[in-house]
Amino acid sequence: RKKTLLLSGLGGGVVTVLQAASLPAAFTAAAEILIMTAAAWHGLHEKLNLCLYLGFFYEIGAGLWDFLARSGLGILFHSEDFINPNAPEYLAGIWLVRLGMAGFILFLAAPKEHSHTIRGLASAAALLGLLGAVTLSEQKILPLGEEQTGTWIILSMVLLFSVLFYRLSRQREMELEIARLKQEQAETVERDYQALRRTYEDNAKLYHDLHNHIEALYHCLARGETKEALRYCEDLRTPIREVSQTVWTGDKAADCLISSKMALAGQKQIKTAVHIEYPRNTNIRSADLTTILGNLLDNALEAVQSAPEELRFLNLTIRRINAMLIIKVENGCGNAPKQENGTLITSKSDKAAHGWGLKSVQTAADRYDGALTASYRDGVFQAVVTLSFRPVKTD
Repeated sequence: RKKTLLLSGLGGGVVTVLQAASLPAAFTAAAEILIMTAAAWHGLHEKLNLCLYLGFFYEIGAGLWDFLARSGLGILFHSEDFINPNAPEYLAGIWLVRLGMAGFILFLAAPKEHSHTIRGLASAAALLGLLGAVTLSEQKILPLGEEQTGTWIILSMVLLFSVLFYRLSRQREMELEIARLKQEQAETVERDYQALRRTYEDNAKLYHDLHNHIEALYHCLARGETKEALRYCEDLRTPIREVSQTVWTGDKAADCLISSKMALAGQKQIKTAVHIEYPRNTNIRSADLTTILGNLLDNALEAVQSAPEELRFLNLTIRRINAMLIIKVENGCGNAPKQENGTLITSKSDKAAHGWGLKSVQTAADRYDGALTASYRDGVFQAVVTLSFRPVKTD
């Protein structure tokens, strides 16, 4: 976002210089639209048609406020020079608006989250622009003309409705993304539940047939077939190991999830290492923790399938550093993950149904002022999630 804002500010400054050079208005307007479109496309990674939309309506907004600033200065000082393109005072309104934009850009470039501020100020600027244009149409100090003020009133109305339409469309996109994330989370929970259910069913069958197993072991030992008896016992231990209730974090859901994923890795001949130092009694919700661990471990188990024998491993590390929780998952990977604009994308053909795992992780991390970073080097993929937590009192 900072890069986009700086490019936008630089573009605005370049266009202001072009205006000062008395170049044709159509040329400077086209230049400004192209610069702002390029800044939006480069910094926001949006579709080109949306970037053109933003650039076009930015030009309308900038032109509207240039007109309002020049007219306002002319009314304030009772001078027509501020609306005369051939007078040096004409640029005063333009520079005033650009300085305001520069201050706004510096404010937004601060390390804060300003998405709501940007949307609110854009709507306020469009509404105030419309009110300002209507007010100027009624003043008698400057000879603005009904055609000029009428044009700006229409453009300001178009700008206002465009801002509202843009906000509604973005809100709709966010709602759809949240719905997809919830669906992905529900599918993950259901998948883990089914895996645990199958394991418990296997155990139930094992205990139900216990007398048969004892009888079989007795005959093996009676015949002196010790190796066969050991192999038989090993087969019986497998489902029991899968649901061994190791206390990894103290969160029952997360502990069951980790145990089931590690058991699944063992079945697939994947080497595992688990190192966990988890703080007790924190504000981190069980649902968020299982979402993060479930998606990271699922991705790791899937990726390691294509890894060569020496890279068939999966490491899970959870560490506490002061009030920061670090969750790191490392795994071997046969192929480098695909990236688009610096963001990891799914390699599956059905991109509409897949690729939401890391987005679910990022959404959960955002609730704790956290972040998700991923890297790949020498056949090893690493995903790291950082979460800020605070202790909570328990009865």
